[in-house]
Amino acid sequence: MRVEQLMTRQVRTCRPDDTLAVAAHVMWEGDIGCLPVVGPDGRVVSVVTDRDIAMRAYFSGRPLWDTLVSEAMSKRLVTVRSHEDLELVEDQMRMAQVHRVPVVNDAGFLVGIITLNDLAHHRHGKAVGEGVSPDAVAATLAAISTPRKFAFAPRIAA
Repeated sequence: MRVEQLMTRQVRTCRPDDTLAVAAHVMWEGDIGCLPVVGPDGRVVSVVTDRDIAMRAYFSGRPLWDTLVSEAMSKRLVTVRSHEDLELVEDQMRMAQVHRVPVVNDAGFLVGIITLNDLAHHRHGKAVGEGVSPDAVAATLAAISTPRKFAFAPRIAA
């Protein structure tokens, strides 16, 4: 099965120069936990999650309206193309330990997003052999949930 058959096509986004308050509001209104971040040319440059927002606010001690998305967004970007197989998405999620992956075209413009929830919901009640196996979804969740080792300990702002 290919990514385009399962991805969400209507995706909310934010920009690096938006405040975290704007991003949090968009997430709240859309009942979502992640926004692709698009640059001035419209290409995906990163993602920001509700956890990124919470951790940046906590460690900086600054209010959300005084902090830019660019200060909290991920430093690495994992994307897939709509024509790729779902197994590739799972591999990317496992390796990068992410729950959500923006789907881009060959020029880097956003065309959708695919999430671990999409994979799990698709598998629920499906016949064996259709799409991604339940074992693969479980393995991806286990890999994503493995604690990361950090090279540094973040300092709490005084």
